Amino acid sequence: MVMWTVIFLLIVQLCLLGGLVISKIHSLKDERLISIYIDKYEEPFFQYLERESDECPELPSDIRYRVRLVERLLNRFVDQRRGQIEYTRVRDTAQTYLSHAYRLYLKNGSWSQRVNTLYYIEDFDMIDLKIDVWGYFNQLTVMDEEYRQAVRVLAAFQDERIIRLLLDKETPQRLVKQVLRRFKDDLFQQMVTVLENEPGRVPSQVHLAVVSYCGEKGSLDYLPFVERMLQFPSKEIRLKALRSLMELKACTDYQQLDKFYESEVWEERMYAAKIAGRLKLESAQDALLKLAGDSHWWVRYAACEAMKNLPDGARLLEYTHNYHEDKFARSMARQHLTVKVGELI
Repeated sequence: MVMWTVIFLLIVQLCLLGGLVISKIHSLKDERLISIYIDKYEEPFFQYLERESDECPELPSDIRYRVRLVERLLNRFVDQRRGQIEYTRVRDTAQTYLSHAYRLYLKNGSWSQRVNTLYYIEDFDMIDLKIDVWGYFNQLTVMDEEYRQAVRVLAAFQDERIIRLLLDKETPQRLVKQVLRRFKDDLFQQMVTVLENEPGRVPSQVHLAVVSYCGEKGSLDYLPFVERMLQFPSKEIRLKALRSLMELKACTDYQQLDKFYESEVWEERMYAAKIAGRLKLESAQDALLKLAGDSHWWVRYAACEAMKNLPDGARLLEYTHNYHEDKFARSMARQHLTVKVGELI
């Protein structure tokens, strides 16, 4: 009985191994054929996408190979020419050759196939699948990469329903910022308006992401909003606002920084010093001299770095090095005088 069991298990393992080998052989054969097709079609296909030719080359009749070939060629084209593409022909080509297959993948494909399909839908700007992606997204229950990429796709397609999703559901700050980077100005302005009119309605991670993204976006149109966030009760929001102010390199009223030089929160003192340096505020000299002797190393560093950026920074650092009452301030000033340090550590 034991011997027959061993023989049976051995036969099962050999069958499984044989199946894997056959599957691998077929896979390698398919890949070789796709590679041959790519070499054959890449140049005329790219010419068509770049409008050097008005006719798309005649592609393989087998739909399996045609879908994979177009997918690979479009992906290669987008990667090589990212930022320099007129997407109309890319979008039309993807719609012609891939839309039907992608609808099937979203309904019946494996997890990896669905995720890859979502990435391609965004890369090829396949807005004709927006309704399909939304319907598919509503069936997702786990916030994994599949869920996150579906959100990113809908944001790229400027679907306003994503705003409601962000307001009604706790969403990681990183994903919120990825959504905001895909929003055009009108949708981003809607988010800012909600924050100003109904701040209590906005989840904290969304609030933090919007304030932070204002600095990343670099538009002075949002400077008044960022400055209003400096008065917000939440320390985390104020810190994001200070960082955004530093990135914007602008401030309508320098006196609003005064309270941050004296803040009990050391990060606020640090950012206030950095902003003074970015804006070259000579009026902040006394505050920076005091912050150079702060109890936190990062604040001392930011204060001396800010002094270095002032019009008379070298003289101020020399004074700090020679006459400051705090030995740590003198040490930090000496470091900035003798070592070439970048603007940001």
